Amino acid sequence: MRIYFCRQGLTYICNILQNELPDDEILDCPPDNVPEAAQQADVLIPTVSPIGTEAMHSPRLRLVQQYGAGLDSVDIPAATAAGIYVANVPTAGTGNAESVAELALLFMLGLARKYRQAQESIRNKVLGSPMGRALKGKTAAIIGYGGIGRALAERLSGFEMNVLAVSRRGPATDKPDDDIPISRHVAQDGFHDALREADFVITAPPLNDETRSLIGQAEFACMKPEAFVINVARGPVLDYDALLAALKEGRIAGAGLDVFWYEPFDPDDEIFSYNVLATPHVGGATDVSLQGIAKRVAENVNRLRNGEAPLNCANPEVQPTG
Repeated sequence: MRIYFCRQGLTYICNILQNELPDDEILDCPPDNVPEAAQQADVLIPTVSPIGTEAMHSPRLRLVQQYGAGLDSVDIPAATAAGIYVANVPTAGTGNAESVAELALLFMLGLARKYRQAQESIRNKVLGSPMGRALKGKTAAIIGYGGIGRALAERLSGFEMNVLAVSRRGPATDKPDDDIPISRHVAQDGFHDALREADFVITAPPLNDETRSLIGQAEFACMKPEAFVINVARGPVLDYDALLAALKEGRIAGAGLDVFWYEPFDPDDEIFSYNVLATPHVGGATDVSLQGIAKRVAENVNRLRNGEAPLNCANPEVQPTG
């Protein structure tokens, strides 16, 4: 099969997948060339590139398979109409959720211990400054309690933190949270109350119509001025203008961002003039995660080869044309 990554510069990932699928052709293309590549592809891997209607007009394409969880860049109705499967790899069980949770923890520690200011002290030969904050005894509100949220809660328990989980419906009656020591798990109606208590607000939901601009002006108004906001979900989960205003006006103490409103993001954007730690969408980019995802992607390619529907299919009702 011919498999295209819809983004260039991912040599390491391409090689990992090639090792899992030695008899298949692994290629890449720039995002602007996705419709053309789709004409020659059996499988498209979007990463963060948009896969729209134009790409679905392909006589050969049979599967759009994300190398991870997020499918917000894929036009799933267009794929369904064209008889093309769309599938992803859930965060849990591959090392991806754990890797993203570790990055969220890095942001929490970096902000709490004033890492940027500490580097300035190094340059100025100042010892014992700045004074930071310990995580012990603080409250973290995890917004979106799926694979990433649960992996983070598990890790924060070791820091003796008070952990609040917020999900759309709250705890499921058939899946209790007893295995992870959290203080409280609330549904959407407890969202603002959790924000008021939090010293750290970590956003980890999928991006959809319900979560776009989930953290906006009203939500920032709920937060403590000493609170930090960390986004390891998708950029638009935070309202850009509201975040910028909150930082500018000192309504929050800082932010940690691995994801942005468009990517790659402008390094000269005004938001970086405030207390912001940032990484270039690397939450899941670890050895363990990329290997684990590759195995799941390869499994779906082989299922397609054998005439089976892919696992974790977003459109199981599809009627394949190939």
